[in-house]
Amino acid sequence: MKIKKGWNKILLLGFVACLSTFSLSSAFADTTEKAKDEGWDIPSVALGNGLTEEEQTQTLEKLKVTEKSYNTFYVNGDDLVKYVTDIDSFTSESKAYSSAYMVRTKEGSGVNVSIETPDTITSRTEANYRNAAITSGVYDADIRIASVRVMDGSGALAGIYKIYDEVDPAESEQEENERTQNREVAQEESAVVSEISEENKEKEDFSDDNLAVALADIKLELQNIRDELSKMNEEEGKARVKEVVVEQVNNQGMGDVINGDQINSLTNIMYNFSQAPAINDQEISKQLTSLKDDLMENGKDFLNNTKEKLTSEESQSFFANLWDSIRTFFQNLFS
Repeated sequence: MKIKKGWNKILLLGFVACLSTFSLSSAFADTTEKAKDEGWDIPSVALGNGLTEEEQTQTLEKLKVTEKSYNTFYVNGDDLVKYVTDIDSFTSESKAYSSAYMVRTKEGSGVNVSIETPDTITSRTEANYRNAAITSGVYDADIRIASVRVMDGSGALAGIYKIYDEVDPAESEQEENERTQNREVAQEESAVVSEISEENKEKEDFSDDNLAVALADIKLELQNIRDELSKMNEEEGKARVKEVVVEQVNNQGMGDVINGDQINSLTNIMYNFSQAPAINDQEISKQLTSLKDDLMENGKDFLNNTKEKLTSEESQSFFANLWDSIRTFFQNLFS
């Protein structure tokens, strides 16, 4: 009997231990799932898969991640191939290093981007990230970009797209296709804008911020005339889009900076925007308006002297014409 009681105790203790272990495992799993299920209610971080553990810690510090609870995703080669279509050299074996932090903000606050390590992000600007995010469907969010290594910033861009798809997945095949189409347009735009920025970076009258404002105004105008464009064939549509592109580039004082080939490139990508699902998204209008207003007021590189320059030129022209008129008057008087 004593032996039987002893075995009963052992069996009881073993059962309790197993039950405790199962409970802890379940609690951990529930906590992990809860973090994912909270979606936009908590921040999300997308880290490059090429980072060492030490570099991951450094990256989180540079991204200023202070929250105890946040979603974590890892960007790999497949993500670069899927999301960063403006660079065709990525493969499944590619590594990502630049990383992104994103948190949803109150409605109407717009998309705000801060590159926390500007010395290590070489090819993409804050305005570039913002435009790409908005066009692809990301609204009202604070985004931070950082890299512990000198990189072009593609990993962080893929991270923004991945966070969006993971936290707020498409609900249907149609929505997935629309997201893909909008994202491809955003990537085409990113490639063209990066090229134009590189070619004009030394020119005094060029600014990335002014170009971003021009693009926002172009898209807003294209949304206004989308019914008109829908009745045109491709040739007519591109000609109409080109008119809008030239007008807005001139409005930003860059008519003498952006050359003909660059105008044609902008026309092509903006025509593609006019054919994408994003053209009908009224939320994009709000986000683009918020973007351009913020850049015009707070943009680090925004050249706000275009109106003053125009006024000055108009004044000079006025006085020159006035002097010519006076001189002609007296010449006729005494001749």
